[in-house]
Amino acid sequence: MIRVEVVTPKGIVFSNDVTSVNIPTVEGEIGVLEKHMYLMTLLKPGLLYFDGKQENGFAVTYGFVDVTPTKVIVLAEEAYPIGSIDPGREKELFDEAVKKLATATTVEEYEEYLRQMERARTLLELVERFGNL
Repeated sequence: MIRVEVVTPKGIVFSNDVTSVNIPTVEGEIGVLEKHMYLMTLLKPGLLYFDGKQENGFAVTYGFVDVTPTKVIVLAEEAYPIGSIDPGREKELFDEAVKKLATATTVEEYEEYLRQMERARTLLELVERFGNL
């Protein structure tokens, strides 16, 4: 078993021992088991799930992942159980980001709106894939 903690600015949203955890990272999805090598990587929007059960996962956004042989700490800007995502709100955020992206005047604005768009699109895709569990 490996201890997994999912932490957001609002606090710990998950803390438990699991057999495995699958994590969306900028390098692709990684699977982590007990005694995994040390690793620190960037989290990207996607599905974080445990013990091979995607339907019980969390939608996560940007952040960091710290892996040790006995523990995984996921520091995410946001993490939601799949069933708690509001598709209407995410659609509004996606549309707003698309509009802002078209009017961005700096590289920083463009990158921020692109991030917002990717975040909302990913959460919408997860709701579409798993429904509102």
